[in-house]
Amino acid sequence: MAECFLLLVDMKGSTDLTPRVAGRVFGTLEERLAELSRRLDPAPLLGLSISYGDEVAGLFDTPVHLYSVVDQIRDWLHPEVAIRFVAAHGSIGRYSQDIRQVGGEVFKRADDAVRAIKKERRFCRWLIGDGTTNAALDALTEISNAVLEDMTVYQREVYRLLATGLSQAEIAGRMGKHRQSVSDAVRRGHAELVLEAADAIASLLDTIPSTKIDGFPTLNEK
Repeated sequence: MAECFLLLVDMKGSTDLTPRVAGRVFGTLEERLAELSRRLDPAPLLGLSISYGDEVAGLFDTPVHLYSVVDQIRDWLHPEVAIRFVAAHGSIGRYSQDIRQVGGEVFKRADDAVRAIKKERRFCRWLIGDGTTNAALDALTEISNAVLEDMTVYQREVYRLLATGLSQAEIAGRMGKHRQSVSDAVRRGHAELVLEAADAIASLLDTIPSTKIDGFPTLNEK
């Protein structure tokens, strides 16, 4: 059966939210995921969607967007809900428009890995390349996430604007802050380190071959 890349994002503690907070956090998440799937180029084989209530899943024929998708979902849910994720490569069980019905080796690998990182209290597990590549991706992703989690609200807001390509002077103007305040937030929050890690992750993902599959585009048809 065809092989592809599966992204499985587990939303931690989502069932413990009050109905009001859950509505605010998840009320538009499905629509946001659908819009994100439409914006990605190349598009996912099977678009991102909420699966079993506390997971987001999507199938891809290339790994290039996997980290940027995780980063976007993490940003949408922060600070109410933290996430962890697994990205795995392997064969599917069958073709289906419902990702919960696809199954196969890649889902088994991802499910096993999610259980493992829950037990180990880790943020991620990459299973998409050779051992060295996976280990490098794991380390870069875990370190950058740890730095993000240590940022203050202000430092994280500055980091997000910096990640869009704005200069520190532009960020200061937009936020109504002194430039030195923004510079201090970048330095103390280690924002540039997180951006460097993201660039390194993207470079590694770009080295992993895509899995072009005849017939798979039908999964995206509605």
